Amino acid sequence: MSQLLQRRLLMGAGLVAGALAVAWFALGGQGSISTENAYVKANKLALSSEVNAIVKAVLVQPNQPVTAGQLLVQLEDEPFQLAVAEAEAHLAQVQNQIMVRRADYAEVEAEIRQAEEDAAFYQRQLTRNQRMGPSAISEADLDDSRQQLARSQAQIAINRQKLAGLRAALGGSPDVPLEAQADIQVAQAQLDRARYQLSRTRITAPAAGTVANEVPQLGEMTVAGFAVVTLMATDDIWIEANLKETQLTDVRPGQMAEVTIDAYPGQVLRARVDTLSPASGSEFAMIPAQNASGNWVKVVQRIPVRLRLESKPEDAVLRAGMSAQVRIATEPPQSLASAQAQPAPGGNQVAASPL
Repeated sequence: MSQLLQRRLLMGAGLVAGALAVAWFALGGQGSISTENAYVKANKLALSSEVNAIVKAVLVQPNQPVTAGQLLVQLEDEPFQLAVAEAEAHLAQVQNQIMVRRADYAEVEAEIRQAEEDAAFYQRQLTRNQRMGPSAISEADLDDSRQQLARSQAQIAINRQKLAGLRAALGGSPDVPLEAQADIQVAQAQLDRARYQLSRTRITAPAAGTVANEVPQLGEMTVAGFAVVTLMATDDIWIEANLKETQLTDVRPGQMAEVTIDAYPGQVLRARVDTLSPASGSEFAMIPAQNASGNWVKVVQRIPVRLRLESKPEDAVLRAGMSAQVRIATEPPQSLASAQAQPAPGGNQVAASPL
């Protein structure tokens, strides 16, 4: 058989398989479920201020598209710049204090060495005077020698106490590096915190999206922890279909689906089942249903199913909250399964997808 004829057979088989798949979905054939309780979803990013500050400039308008990293709001930063300058000065002051302590440590060490030499001298002098006897030296001179020795020994003890205090203030040793000193670390942490707070006066977009309906006004006071700007992310959009619990029997992650957005009825989008919610929507309500009370009416629950879009509408924008219709292929049609398994002339397999 010629190669031209083989190609024509393959093309024909593919067209037939595609037509069967379309007809299967259009006729609501066995192995599919559908719902109109489906909506476009996107991440809502509530950007809050981490500092209390006055709004200095608003660089976006409501409904304006923005890119990741774009500056949205500038808060008044002068107080935070002053805080950074103060923290830098405090760090320099602490560094100078460490250097002064090191110099004091060296000075006290020298004083201890001198006091030890003096004590040794007075000890020798007292010993000589005691050997001379009372006929050669008066008792007053002996008392003076004893007093000088005791004074030098007391000075040694005092200087050693000073040295211990300086050693503790220097982190256990004068040779400890500056960056390892506790006082330096505290001052550096204060400087880092001041710089961080200064950086938080710039509110930027963490991802691409569209600014919501409201933006802050100039001169408005922001409060730490409260939202300043809200973005609707545009780089991660999905479909949430709320299926009846009775429809979930054969739904599995990875199954193909068709999505039609009500705003764009002429376009059919390809999607794939991503995840199934671990609970029904009522379980996440502010006041969950209480079914243990008197009269009870059974209500079919709905389970949110997340579908990941594999195609986007042409020349159209998907917006969070848009209504959609979803049909999920829970199993391939028998006609397509047999078409997939039937070998084409020449030993080639004809592969076709039901969507």
